Amino acid sequence: MAPRLDPAILSLALQDALARGLTLLTPNQRAARAIRKAFDEAQRAAGKTLWTPANALPLEAWLAALWQQRILTGFETRVLLNRSQEHVLWREIIAADRETPGLRSPDALAEMAARAWNLVCLYNGRSRLREFAASTDSRAFERWSRAFERRLARTYLISSAELASALAASTGLTSPTIALVDFDTHPPSLASLFDVLQQSGVEIETLRTAVSPTSSALFAADDDRDELLAAATWIRHQREANPQARIAVVVPNLADRRAQIERIFAPILSPELLPITAPASAPIYEFSLGRPLAELPIATTALDLLTWPLQPLPLERISALLLSPWFVGDQPAAAEFDAFSLRETSLLRPELSLEATIRLAEHPRLRDSLAEPLHRLRSLQKTARTTHFSPRPGQSEPLRQSHAQWADVFRTLLDAAGWTRHARANSISFQQHRRWESALDELATLDFDSHRPDATEALTTLTRILRQIVFAPESEDTPVQIVGPLELGGVAFDALWFLGADDLAWPAPTSSSPLLPWQIQRTLGMPGADRTRDDANAQALTTRIAQSAAEVVFSFARRSEEGENRPSPLLAILNLHPILFDTHTAIFESSTYEIILDDVALPPLPTGPVKGGAQILKLQAACAFRAFAEKRLWSAQPDARDPGLDALERGNIVHKVMENLWNEVQTQAALRALTPAETAATLDRAIDRALSRSHPETPWDNAYLGVQRQRLRDLLLPWLEIELYRPTFTVQPTEQKKHFQLGPLTLELRIDRIDTTPYGDLILDYKTGLATPVQWQSDRPDEPQLPLYAILAQEGSQASGEASGRQLAGVAFALLRPGVGLGLKGYADDDSVFGKPSPMQAPSLAEQVEEWRTILTKLAVSFAAGDTRVAPKSYPQTCERCSQRILCRLDPTSLTEISDDETEAEGEPTFA
Repeated sequence: MAPRLDPAILSLALQDALARGLTLLTPNQRAARAIRKAFDEAQRAAGKTLWTPANALPLEAWLAALWQQRILTGFETRVLLNRSQEHVLWREIIAADRETPGLRSPDALAEMAARAWNLVCLYNGRSRLREFAASTDSRAFERWSRAFERRLARTYLISSAELASALAASTGLTSPTIALVDFDTHPPSLASLFDVLQQSGVEIETLRTAVSPTSSALFAADDDRDELLAAATWIRHQREANPQARIAVVVPNLADRRAQIERIFAPILSPELLPITAPASAPIYEFSLGRPLAELPIATTALDLLTWPLQPLPLERISALLLSPWFVGDQPAAAEFDAFSLRETSLLRPELSLEATIRLAEHPRLRDSLAEPLHRLRSLQKTARTTHFSPRPGQSEPLRQSHAQWADVFRTLLDAAGWTRHARANSISFQQHRRWESALDELATLDFDSHRPDATEALTTLTRILRQIVFAPESEDTPVQIVGPLELGGVAFDALWFLGADDLAWPAPTSSSPLLPWQIQRTLGMPGADRTRDDANAQALTTRIAQSAAEVVFSFARRSEEGENRPSPLLAILNLHPILFDTHTAIFESSTYEIILDDVALPPLPTGPVKGGAQILKLQAACAFRAFAEKRLWSAQPDARDPGLDALERGNIVHKVMENLWNEVQTQAALRALTPAETAATLDRAIDRALSRSHPETPWDNAYLGVQRQRLRDLLLPWLEIELYRPTFTVQPTEQKKHFQLGPLTLELRIDRIDTTPYGDLILDYKTGLATPVQWQSDRPDEPQLPLYAILAQEGSQASGEASGRQLAGVAFALLRPGVGLGLKGYADDDSVFGKPSPMQAPSLAEQVEEWRTILTKLAVSFAAGDTRVAPKSYPQTCERCSQRILCRLDPTSLTEISDDETEAEGEPTFA
């Protein structure tokens, strides 16, 4: 005699059916798994060590098993197609149809056709397609379906959608006694199959897991967040009252709300897992909804490694590889290579080939620390060539071979790259790896039609298979289960909360098929064709959900992005009583607080030059915390690159062009001696040298560089005209970086350009964006770089003596902007330095430099002392583009919005 389970978990009817040896059929895999698990727990509780598992199967698996039995007994010869094989057939048929419209890809149309075929078969509408096919889409599907049927008949294949009808038409069909658990409706083909089985003497029972609710309530929240807070705190109270309680959270649009649910549930239901030092254990809740295998890190790493020998990868994908535990494991050198080498490389496109990345990693400064990642990259490259995965130079046609052979090549390539070799193994990674192997096995099954793809096509097919495989870890049977409405069944719960029960979200809208004639859909009662029938089915489902737990709460948000909401009309017959829930009080009423004083002093700065130069003082002036985060914690957001040269790279190239040009020309007199043609040729040489670091690999690259050359000519030729008519000057040779002591800081600086004039030295700083001397003023200057250079230059002139004639004459921005933006803006004692009046306000430039010295020294002292105050200079403008808000925790909602007009007016950023 099998031990009895608590009827609150598994109904007495289901327990009796299992005791009599019935096969329990469920609408989904989750319900069947829950029944089997509950049955196993009962056997263990009874002290058994051996028992026959509960025979509970999802309907699809039962149909496939019946068909396999027919094949083994010789009654059938047709082989069942898997999902990928069926997709291939539909795709081939659609691609060969000359009348197929070209607005959708064959893959997208194949998915639509497979869904339409499934409906036609389940609702017995195949014989009526030609009769009602009137529109272009329905006629196209009728052609495709006839070709699909001919192909299946010719090759002795059958699709899964046809199983019920084919089994119903079989002779001598037998089955053990079955019980249908929690089925709300049956499509006609399944109803016919059950009728045939009953006529052949098979007993079929209908069972429910319904319980009598002791409490049914309705909660109206202010908004979505308030609704989730109420649900989480209610669950917490349920768990505190009964630690053994089994609770379900039902969410109609679970995929859309999953991230929001996790953000709110985690700190309330599993706060012990929030600290970074918390043990790696699972929370008390789990989601039934899985994710496509192609989106999981283990699979994205594998796909990137397989794609890389075929084509360049975007930089963000290369960064993900270098940081992935599935590829390089725990390799700090790889992360440093990504942050300080890869992202600082000048690229025309934000992507790199495998060969180019290997060349970067082979730099003498890097190759020792990158020995392990470099070995794997070389091994991947070599294996790709030896297996003919990547085409060899001079190879005209790519290699074509079977899907099974490509599956073996994929395994070989990943093994050569060390994929998953050093990753930390756990149950979830083992399950993911097993599903990956099953995807490769599924790829091999596509050889049924003798098609031989090339490497790119085989990899595309594998990617599609991985997108179709939804991975969910094996259930840990946590106390709180977060599920979709269709996943309930098999077992009951102690409590249930239904989220999103408003009139817009529930019942979920049901769409019809655009490929099927409307008359067929309406006549046969397909989903989405009859609103009354759809509402009746949704009402039956809602009633069953309301009977799945002893205590039930339905909730909705009064306000959402769509507007004001009302409770779903499906709740009217449930006799729900309204409840109130103070989420804020409920969350914090039992909380205890610990005050921690932040009185730990920062360690002193290392001796020697502090990396960062003038940027340290600029950040310190803007906000002390930002300077601390970026220059002492080295916190920085990833460098997101756009195609081509970004604004920073374009500015640096302009700077380099001017350096190259004046290294060759040197003096204004030499520039004046050049003819216009010679001036243009000299500028072209400077441009070519500045662009020499860009390595064009495609005709697109060459064309893009041609556009950049012309842009630089158009910008800098007018600037050289201005240089011709300035007061006489000679450009000093570019100096190496110098160490400069400012208070407690030793900074490493390099002045952009110093012109020797009859009045002294003029320091210039090239700017391609908006800049004005006003940015040098106040005790927190926005642009302290030129004032810092002025202090450095003044100290140099004092050290060498004023008799040298190199006293400081002025400082200025050299504005290299198109149109009226070209020119010099700065300070000088003598108006003749610029050839125009200077906006100098101080009595002398020397006094202005001393004032700058006082201000900048104060900033240097503040930074060195470890000032970490969150004190933006002009809140919220200073914070608009700061990437440290996740650390300083300023409220981002208080920041002002930046309009497109304001962004355009700012132009390109300024450059040091």
